[in-house]
Amino acid sequence: MAGIGDLNNSTIKTGLELISNLIKMIIGDENIYNKNADRIKREIKPCLPIIDYILRSLTSVTIETHLINVIETQSMKDNKAINNCLCNWSESICSDLCWVIVDKKLCAATKDWWELHISDRKLLITIILANCYDQISSADIPIFLPHSSTKVLLRLVCCMIVQGVWTAAICGPTPNLDDIEMSAAKSFRTVINYFRPNYTKFELTSGYIIVNTNLLKFMQNYYSNTDVQHGIVQFYNKIASRLINDDVMGSEVSCMGKNYNYYAINSNGITLCLAYPSKHNMVTIKYYAKQTFQQLLSDINT
Repeated sequence: MAGIGDLNNSTIKTGLELISNLIKMIIGDENIYNKNADRIKREIKPCLPIIDYILRSLTSVTIETHLINVIETQSMKDNKAINNCLCNWSESICSDLCWVIVDKKLCAATKDWWELHISDRKLLITIILANCYDQISSADIPIFLPHSSTKVLLRLVCCMIVQGVWTAAICGPTPNLDDIEMSAAKSFRTVINYFRPNYTKFELTSGYIIVNTNLLKFMQNYYSNTDVQHGIVQFYNKIASRLINDDVMGSEVSCMGKNYNYYAINSNGITLCLAYPSKHNMVTIKYYAKQTFQQLLSDINT
């Protein structure tokens, strides 16, 4: 670390303490002393990308290196509403340790979360930024809290609300991740515009087509690239078009692909097909797709 650049002793010490606490957070303080070196080397592998992230922050020109242990925060245009949604989500998943990250900065957190040790808070955010933020849409990571829960294994659960906005919590064995995701989507749906005022109503999608199945014509379409276009049209032609002959309101069908997952829903002669990156699970996809479809039908009717 001393070879990275012009780092003073205080910065090096803080960085090493963060890395030490990170290993304790992932492996457990007691387990470090009860296991052999080879096993610890294997179990330490999940720490490596997070350690890299910490080291990169030491060389970043955007922040002062002596602020490595400081948590970056930001205020949104209506913090009270966001905090109310966070409290509702906290109650629904039975966790007193919850927080919201917007554009890689802390936006809101529960009272108990602020009472955690500063190192634990920093690492909880860093784990999400290093392992989840640009790679997946949700995560469930077993952890220990080095300064408050060294013996009891807990869960760091986090899920994307919209692009760049994550909510996270420390939980016990329950609830499961799917329920946590659904609860987060419901709890924060009223404040999504505060996070992304101009964000498209087709949340998280890489492409979509809207088809009037009575008139057999495309009403709207959008594709982020040609692969999405080919995949979603093929999905509609081979799978989703069977909804045309289905008289049941709200008929739906889904399909999982290599790079994208596809979902279609049909009602009143209107079929909506969407393509999502495969990192999004089907629970998240269905929730956003149904919300989008209801809004679409409302817009058409008005």
